[in-house]
Amino acid sequence: MADGDSTRDAASAEKLRRLSLVGVSHRSVNAALRGRFFDEEPDQAALLEALRSADWEEALAVATCERLEFVVIGRPEHEPAAELLQRIARTADVSPVDLAGQSYCHTGTQALRHLFAVAASLDSLVVGEPQILGQMKQCYRASREAGLSGPLLDSALQAAFAAAKRVRSETPIGQQTSSMTLIARQVAEDLHGRFDALKLLWLGLGEMGEMLSGDFLSAGIEHLLVMHSSPLRAEAVARRLACNFAPQETLDHHLAEADIVITDTSAGRFTLDAEQVEAALKRRRRRPMLLIDAGVPSDIEPGVADLDGAFVYDLDDLERLARSEAGGRAAAEAMAWGVVEEELERFCRTQAERSAAPSVTALRQHFEAVRREVLAQGADDAEAATRLLINRLLHGPSEALRHTAGSDPAAGEALERSLRRLFDLKSAGDEHEEET
Repeated sequence: MADGDSTRDAASAEKLRRLSLVGVSHRSVNAALRGRFFDEEPDQAALLEALRSADWEEALAVATCERLEFVVIGRPEHEPAAELLQRIARTADVSPVDLAGQSYCHTGTQALRHLFAVAASLDSLVVGEPQILGQMKQCYRASREAGLSGPLLDSALQAAFAAAKRVRSETPIGQQTSSMTLIARQVAEDLHGRFDALKLLWLGLGEMGEMLSGDFLSAGIEHLLVMHSSPLRAEAVARRLACNFAPQETLDHHLAEADIVITDTSAGRFTLDAEQVEAALKRRRRRPMLLIDAGVPSDIEPGVADLDGAFVYDLDDLERLARSEAGGRAAAEAMAWGVVEEELERFCRTQAERSAAPSVTALRQHFEAVRREVLAQGADDAEAATRLLINRLLHGPSEALRHTAGSDPAAGEALERSLRRLFDLKSAGDEHEEET
């Protein structure tokens, strides 16, 4: 290995100890702050600029409609958590004090574990949803193009993506979510029959709602209307999906026209109450309405399910219908976490092995220098030359072992154990056992 490669490997291992991740997500913040952080499309350019203006060795912004996380490698003796939390608070125009207990900070291996889990959709509101992996890849590309990412984050993200791919292919976690969308489609088909004349109303614009809406579009629904408290975000999503959008003030009108309603605002309050839905059903002359509550917490008031013509399903209902006899979500998540931990251990082991490479290289160079010194003395006697070589190679380690044992017996014993392990030496007791 070249000297430059050894130096880079040692630096990468040292950087891992300075890795920090600070963030907020739909899981961590309350309903009031959720609206501050996640009602608008994330401004990736502004987030990257905020990271660029600071003195990070490497940096990454993970921004989706469910999470905002900064991942950085700080300078030595620099504690980045408070600074990153301030930057996160600034994006929502709130005080860092307001985020007390509603944000999270991980360092080193724990930060890596979180990144791996996010990529594998184990930290999503709907565990197993497939969108997050593509979103993380997009965020990573943006950070690289901005010149913020570097060797450690590059290798860490590639390892996280590989772990996520294994989770999708080797565990039922992804199939479980796909089964939920399939069940929703089957329920709608049983209720309404053909899809081509149906109207779908999507309230909230979350990831599970997009999965469900996309599946209905692919199944033949031609009329999709999106609605959100942020008109700009609703327009952006409608443009991406090639559908229509409407202001939230027109909800009552469009609710009466909707055959299928998907809600995933997770606003902490009911988006639809029984009075609203009852009025819509009257205008529909009791034509059935399928309402899928994908909000966490729930978006639809429980009393809606008691209305004549309203058929309400939440995510637990869909999961219960989709669950196979082989086991449910807990077993699937346990399998997925097993893959994540395995890949994380593999990555950390590789980093640790690489960090030892400079010492191995230095040892080899030292041995080679001593060999050349002995040969330069012109010893023609091979036995004398090899004896001299051995004496010189062992002089430093022998003196260090004797000095350490004399000044600190416990450290001397530890050093002796390391020496025996490094050179595969048998102890005196082992040799005695072989003789007997």
